[in-house]
Amino acid sequence: MKREYVLKKLKKRQGKIKTSTDAAKIPISIRLDGSDLAALKTEADRLGIPYQTFVGSVLHRFVHGDIVDRKSPDLAKLLKIG
Repeated sequence: MKREYVLKKLKKRQGKIKTSTDAAKIPISIRLDGSDLAALKTEADRLGIPYQTFVGSVLHRFVHGDIVDRKSPDLAKLLKIG
């Protein structure tokens, strides 16, 4: 990390400023098993992204149906398993 930064070199971000609460990131606090967190951090490191970004991506994909729990009873009914 640098000791000093030259802030005059910074450029203004292009586009409109996000003001929608839907677009805003909301800080939360959760408790995870240490082994689960370690696995998430390992996978994020393998992908070359920060682990919090990876966790947010996994949650986003699950909420939007891109990731499905294979043990879900609803999925078993849809596939006529069991």
